[in-house]
Amino acid sequence: MYRVAVIKGDGIGIEVTEAAMEVINTVTDKIEFVEFEGGFEIFKRYRVPIREEDLEEIKKMDAVLFGATSTPFDVPNYKSLIITLRKELDLYANLRIIPDLWNEREIYIVRENSEGLYSGVYRSTDERTIDFRVITREGAERIARFAINLAKEKGKKITFVHKANVLMGDKFFRKIVLSLAEREGVEVREKIIDSFTIELVRNPWSQGIILTENLFGDILSDLAAIHAKSIGIVPSGNYGDDIALFEPIHGTAPDIAGKGIANPIGAILSGAMLLDYLNLNGQIIWEAVKSYVRKGNLTPDLGGTAMTEDVVEGIIGEIEYRIDPWEWDEVWVDEIRINFIPTLFTK
Repeated sequence: MYRVAVIKGDGIGIEVTEAAMEVINTVTDKIEFVEFEGGFEIFKRYRVPIREEDLEEIKKMDAVLFGATSTPFDVPNYKSLIITLRKELDLYANLRIIPDLWNEREIYIVRENSEGLYSGVYRSTDERTIDFRVITREGAERIARFAINLAKEKGKKITFVHKANVLMGDKFFRKIVLSLAEREGVEVREKIIDSFTIELVRNPWSQGIILTENLFGDILSDLAAIHAKSIGIVPSGNYGDDIALFEPIHGTAPDIAGKGIANPIGAILSGAMLLDYLNLNGQIIWEAVKSYVRKGNLTPDLGGTAMTEDVVEGIIGEIEYRIDPWEWDEVWVDEIRINFIPTLFTK
């Protein structure tokens, strides 16, 4: 039995996380979900985005399922919960998978998750604020190894995106990436960040594994989401050596929270990534989601009128068919019953 921490967050984070849990429970009974609170409401009570005792318990878990939390701009001393978790759990690698669910293809973006301008190191006076862009050898080496291993697993090259023609940190990062990739026999193609944004729009599906630093990866993955047709279907994983956290890349969407129309697919596919991390067959969720979206009945962000629960029920139906197809030995078409032997799916 695996123990998975759950932080639903706020806004649509609550709705989509509950959807993901429902789907995961359809696939396996080997996960115990343990819920924790975190975010701005906890900060208002305890002056921290998550309580220390909860954080210590989460560190003992096998993985984390995270929804979405809002981060106010103008609250002194408030630090984003997700950034706090990435730092405290040492989740140095962020993998965002941008899927084309209709055409069996993906964009993989590997983003260094702990350094760069998101390192939290800064100096501020009344006249000047400096955010330090920190890149260390340890940080560069371990994200490079993560991307290299993924490239080997998927049989793909690496597209390394940087600004080494201007930034000293990227010159340093570049040397490390190229050296390790050469040693491992993995092909690396280099691209400059500004011109690569155009290429990512025009030619997204032939980039292999996109590797870049923290800020660039954040921007590129949101840009690439246009190819998924909605940011609401994009999942991600944050990986450390001892634990991983999975979350959809969208925000809390307060304008639609509570209306029952949030797209749960990004959270559900994050759940699939979680199952793969625990070796519990997340592929069955991927296949079920692909089959479901091709049949239609989509949420408003994808041009449909479906409710969140409609999507959840539809995907669960697809999963149940794959788990036990022999129960589905007949269909009705135009009120005429047709018996057939269903295709068997390998789990």
